[in-house]
Amino acid sequence: MHPYLTKLGIRPKVQAFFLPHYSSDASGNLIFSYGAAVETYGMAFHYVPNTENFWLAGTGNLHLARQVFVTASAMEAIAWFHIHYAALSQTDGLLFLSTGATLCPEHFRKLHANKKGKKFCLLFGNDLLGKIYDLKAAALLCNQPVAVSIAGETVKVDFRSKTYSFAFDNFSLNAFEKQSGYRFNVRTSKPIHDNSWLDLLKAGAFKHL
Repeated sequence: MHPYLTKLGIRPKVQAFFLPHYSSDASGNLIFSYGAAVETYGMAFHYVPNTENFWLAGTGNLHLARQVFVTASAMEAIAWFHIHYAALSQTDGLLFLSTGATLCPEHFRKLHANKKGKKFCLLFGNDLLGKIYDLKAAALLCNQPVAVSIAGETVKVDFRSKTYSFAFDNFSLNAFEKQSGYRFNVRTSKPIHDNSWLDLLKAGAFKHL
């Protein structure tokens, strides 16, 4: 049990699930390894690296994973799992992947090659950047090239030789699928009122302080 996770209210079984996948530094901060880079979480700060490697937690064999959750930080994965733990009947076959602060095509090559028989869920933020990451990650998982650009207050998407336009407030992976007619068969999960599951968790943990 880590005191920072306990202060956030993370249930013991969730802490036990992630225990092999983090360490602590000399100051007691949580450290999540992405190979040469690390994500660091302290009570007053949260650093997420730009990296070409994944942070992984859960089943150690990608072939055996049945549900794969992709997010931009290890702490977001922990927050999501804590909030949704009661709805999961078992933890065998669960795999959490954090891409870090930047999506990299290298992240998704192995996932695409081993996609068959797996359910994917994207846990990126509830802001515009998170929604763009949803589309880019879904396209990478399906090995479909996509280009997203911003022009004024419009999101433009070049996909399969066509260009699609959306107002900021109307853009999402679901909206793109409806307009383009292409189904990626990838879910997203976002809190209703908060930008991230970690923000939602922190709001509840610290509201009485």
